[in-house]
Amino acid sequence: MDVTIGLLVNPVAGLGGRLAQKGSDASDIRDLAERAGIDSLAPERAGQTVCRLLDGLESSRVAVRILAGAGEMGVDALDAGIPHEPVASDAVHPGASSSEDTKSMARNMADRGVDLLLFAGGDGTARDILDAVGTSVPVLGIPAGVKIYSGVFGLTPSETGALAAGWLANPNRCSDEREVVDIDEDELRQGLATPSLYGTLRVPSDSRRLQPRKSGSPASDVNAARSLGIAFAATMVPDRHYVLGPGSTTMAIGSALDLELTRLGVDVVCNGQLIAEDVDAETLNSLVPEEGATIVVTPLGQQGFVIGRGNQQIDYRVLQRSELRIVATPSKMISLGGRPLWVDSGHPELDATICGYTKVFTGAKAEVIYPISNTADSQVRA
Repeated sequence: MDVTIGLLVNPVAGLGGRLAQKGSDASDIRDLAERAGIDSLAPERAGQTVCRLLDGLESSRVAVRILAGAGEMGVDALDAGIPHEPVASDAVHPGASSSEDTKSMARNMADRGVDLLLFAGGDGTARDILDAVGTSVPVLGIPAGVKIYSGVFGLTPSETGALAAGWLANPNRCSDEREVVDIDEDELRQGLATPSLYGTLRVPSDSRRLQPRKSGSPASDVNAARSLGIAFAATMVPDRHYVLGPGSTTMAIGSALDLELTRLGVDVVCNGQLIAEDVDAETLNSLVPEEGATIVVTPLGQQGFVIGRGNQQIDYRVLQRSELRIVATPSKMISLGGRPLWVDSGHPELDATICGYTKVFTGAKAEVIYPISNTADSQVRA
């Protein structure tokens, strides 16, 4: 059996996360990243997906033809020696990696009969793919952006590759329409998070390796979060640095300390004082002492991610020398439906040290032991 896959990479995807920009849609995002010495991880993550896909198909009788976006939009993500055919953009005013380039390349790949179109990016890239091909071809997102709220992405780059390999090798392929949502970055910078539905894409069926769409916390959770915040604040140790990730639950900890935290950013607190707010990755790394800090995060609603979604400022340098504390209201834990928590730092070896069972702080003198994972093959349900 012969299969054809398309590969599209948004080379600026994810840059805004480590820059504390809430996204990567800004026109000057490349300049900002270059001045900060930050490179996009999207090509590397796309490459991980393709390698896992090819490894998964190695023992099957499936011949793979790869159509890759020209240059940094696909070809550059492939390891040397992987056969491929570059696909150019027909955009009237093509840029280095414009939205119109993505749409044009996607349409060209669809016209050439791809069995599956892989794209590396976030929700903004998913919208471009939706505009270009709709539900005419199956697509699958490689998580590489800052905003990854849609339900069209694999859980991690490796899981995306495994999903694609299993689906392509199956002669009886099934697909589902899943929602594409996005948030305006200007609203995000003002602390507003109101995802809007833009449509659906046709995605391979695999409930184990696809991430759910993000959901918000119910209004009834406010009191529970307030109580949790007060209880957690009472446990904080003097002279210890606390890195508080985004989310309404961590905001409640700030309220208990009479501090106004950044709802969708990362803040640093010590001795009840706000040391730094809405920090980027470099600033955070410089602020955390060599002996480490306590990183406090809350799971992303229904998706269950605690690292790697919306908090890319907390990178491997801080993670590997710090303590990770997870806080969540009981209703947020129930919303996971028994699915594990997830970690996707971009460093699988580091993620493996976090996986297993962990304590989740749910209130005064209340904790639950809950599984945390980075691979569907070793998932343990709560």
